[in-house]
Amino acid sequence: MIFIKILYYILTAISLSYIVYFGLSGLWAFKKNKTRVRKFNDKTKFAIIIAARNEAGVIGNLVKSLMNQHYKKDLFDVYVLPNNCTDNTGEVAASFGAKVMDVTVPVKCKGDALKFAFKTLKKKDYDAYVIFDADNVVHPDFLHYMNNIYQSGYKAAQGRKDSKNMYDNWISCGYSLFYSIQNLFFNKARTNVKMSATINGTGFMIAKSFIEEKGFNPVTVTEDIELSIMCILNDEPVIYCDDAITYDEQPTGFGDSIRQRRRWSVGIIQCCKEYNKKLLKKAIKDKDKSALDKVLFNIAPYTQVLSLIPFILLAVMNIRSFSDMGWALLTFDYTTIVAGYFISVMISVYTLQYYEGSISKALTGIILFVFFIISWIPINIQCIFSKKELKWVPIKHERNVEVGDLIK
Repeated sequence: MIFIKILYYILTAISLSYIVYFGLSGLWAFKKNKTRVRKFNDKTKFAIIIAARNEAGVIGNLVKSLMNQHYKKDLFDVYVLPNNCTDNTGEVAASFGAKVMDVTVPVKCKGDALKFAFKTLKKKDYDAYVIFDADNVVHPDFLHYMNNIYQSGYKAAQGRKDSKNMYDNWISCGYSLFYSIQNLFFNKARTNVKMSATINGTGFMIAKSFIEEKGFNPVTVTEDIELSIMCILNDEPVIYCDDAITYDEQPTGFGDSIRQRRRWSVGIIQCCKEYNKKLLKKAIKDKDKSALDKVLFNIAPYTQVLSLIPFILLAVMNIRSFSDMGWALLTFDYTTIVAGYFISVMISVYTLQYYEGSISKALTGIILFVFFIISWIPINIQCIFSKKELKWVPIKHERNVEVGDLIK
């Protein structure tokens, strides 16, 4: 019983410390931005890359939103890479003005398509690559802001990930809240204090010179997190820009949500195993705060599962055997749960107000957001202990929305 009590205290302390770290670091979002990005005329030449698999229903509006960028038309090209398609994705993309790049290698995941695109475009005279998912639409000033970041001397940048369909149901709302909180309290917070943000799947820019010098050969299923780590290990911070907005379609079915988040969890676990030693070494040797921050980011699936164990231990222990102390521990745990729930609601409401969202339309999502996060625990348990190889399963996208309908 003593051993169980000691283990309970240790695991509780670890879990709370992890929560406190990300809670306090999130407050950097309110600090003055120390990352200097100046304004420039249109100058950077971009290659926009879109990997697409059976996206004929939505690819048109993405290409249209890119062709309508407030940026010199001779300074960017849009490349669509149809892969594993059984529909006319390429034809639709071409009809809206995109260049269609035939992928001549096997594509098991998005990283394979990007690797092929980078290799194919190597001899072209582009300055930087910009990556989008086929279901996105893009704010007309996106390239303008990425130009400012690149011309200010930075080689990697992540734009704000917003949603096309936040108010569909509590699942799409949960995704949207998750991204908005990550935008504000993780990415913006870190850019404000000159630490590296994280690349988040879509709406990001990477310098062509960085890819040529450092290479791009992803070994995990989350090529975005892996690229973020590559930037940190090579002293190139990822800059976050709140004004460069990409509107993404969120899953509305719980099954699709489970499959998508399982891939994310597997990818982060792979990144943890592949890179955390290197990151930790850099954090110690170079006193690199971004490297240490990414180590902690990568262990998220483990700490989330770990946080469940104290509650199990408390249930195992016989409350009567340690009298008042047992009830004190039980009270502490339940008080923590209740407090955590209300903090979750307050953060969700504040973040929605910050990004001018509708609280009334998102009310169900706000109330159930904590359950959306908790549902990650069984996903992480499965991903940590499963030996099966993950197979990428596409999620069908149907929300055909023009960017003008989304801009406030």
